[in-house]
Amino acid sequence: MTDGPDWLGTLTDAEERLWVAFGHGRQVEYWYGEEVRAELVAALALGAVAGTPGRIAGVRIRGARVVGELDLRHGTIDVPLTMLNCTFTDSVRLEESITKSIDLTGSHLTRLSATGAQIRGSFKLNRVEITDGGEDAALLELLTVETDLRCTRLRCSGRITLINTRVGSALVLNAAELRYPGDVAINLGGMTVGSSLYFSNATVEGHLRMPGLSVGGLLTLTGCTLSHPPTDGHFAHQSITGDSITTGGDALFDELTAAGQIDLTGAKFGGRLSFKGAALTAPVPEWAALVANAVTVARGLYIGDGFRADGIVRLTGIQIGGHLDLFGMAPDSGRLQLYYAKAATVRDGRTKHGRYVSGGVESWPRDVALDGFTYEAFDPYLDAGERVKLLRRQPGYTAQPYEFMAAYYRALGHEEAARQILIEKERVRHQGFHRLSRLGSVISSTALGYGYLPRRAAIIALAVQGAASLFYGYEVPTAIHPGDHVTFYPVLYAADLFIPIVHFGQTDAFQSHGFAAFVAFLLPYLGWALGLAIVAGASRTLSKGAGGIV
Repeated sequence: MTDGPDWLGTLTDAEERLWVAFGHGRQVEYWYGEEVRAELVAALALGAVAGTPGRIAGVRIRGARVVGELDLRHGTIDVPLTMLNCTFTDSVRLEESITKSIDLTGSHLTRLSATGAQIRGSFKLNRVEITDGGEDAALLELLTVETDLRCTRLRCSGRITLINTRVGSALVLNAAELRYPGDVAINLGGMTVGSSLYFSNATVEGHLRMPGLSVGGLLTLTGCTLSHPPTDGHFAHQSITGDSITTGGDALFDELTAAGQIDLTGAKFGGRLSFKGAALTAPVPEWAALVANAVTVARGLYIGDGFRADGIVRLTGIQIGGHLDLFGMAPDSGRLQLYYAKAATVRDGRTKHGRYVSGGVESWPRDVALDGFTYEAFDPYLDAGERVKLLRRQPGYTAQPYEFMAAYYRALGHEEAARQILIEKERVRHQGFHRLSRLGSVISSTALGYGYLPRRAAIIALAVQGAASLFYGYEVPTAIHPGDHVTFYPVLYAADLFIPIVHFGQTDAFQSHGFAAFVAFLLPYLGWALGLAIVAGASRTLSKGAGGIV
């Protein structure tokens, strides 16, 4: 039997096998229930046995029951630690240690603490289960991992803390199950990940907190399910807090399901930001399900393909360098707020062989807020009638969405479409007028298209002149001075009455009676009204650069 240091006492058979194998770096296989003391593992890791020349020494075990607290705090460990499918009866402590790669794949832990540790290699927690719970279940803040931190299928009952941790390459949390209902389940605040963060198909019961997270490449939470958010405190009803996140590549939240608010305020994404097929829920429909205020997205925001939000989607001040892609958004989603947002292109439809086939206004939720929203183009291009349907989904009246959309059509050379948009603007604006003013609004709309269709007033004026001429051809007025022998001309008589600045002398020589006199009384007022409408409308048209009445 091999003797260890006196302070370790007599080694058991299971421990002796590890002691002998250590210098050669051989893996020791244990049957279920075989035990080794944690202090023996620590002694080997910290250099109690010299390595065999020509071999890579290391602690490599599988299936052991490690009894006691594995305390490696402040130690310098020059050998890899590989402890697969092991059961640890107490905490694993690595605070402020300096180690080579650590692999705990498949093991069962009570608690894990590695605050301030430096791992010169990879740290593998694949299929690890941490069960002791509480806010100190896995304390990994200020940890430095030079390559990958891999936690595929990690299961943790309690909080995982990775505040200000640095990972040189990838952080992998795919298919993880993290449960700390009603509290912060995982905290990635201020963390730096050199390449990519994979967090797909995970289950999080509690709050995912990651303000200030920096990812050099891809961030993906595709297929995640987030439930049981906090119900009180600073993070009440929030599933994700991600303000000021920065990524060098895409951020994918596709097919994600969240029972609380997602807040990405002030984030910067170097690629796409995608929520395709995601289902987001606000605690109250009047609250926001997604907040992306003052966000910068380099290559497009995708909130279509089945995306649905039970609550407001608040995109105030977002800057989108590519598509704002809405095609296929669920029509019963909550209000889409685009106050002072900016997008290069708004994509809300589909084309096939160059022809529009579906989408348009149906890709937008029934309630939109577009005040201050600017864009360079719609994809696909649709006529003004379709875009008017979108503008009608706004609550109340704001001028900017109409003016900007009209300018968009005018820039494309579609002046008629621009006028149609502006007429709709006036129609909505006039809905708030008092009853008497609304009467004038109806007349203005009918006669002039609120000043944007002066030719309509000109056509009405010609029609009135023609009708008056025919009328007075049958209802011939009587001569005031029969002896003057003045010839009566119905057209000139009607023009004398109807056209304000024309005088042919017919009304000086002839006078109507009865109903004809009543018509003669109305025609001058109608002439002045239409004349002023034509002049005002023509002036507005010219000032808008339309090139004249026609």
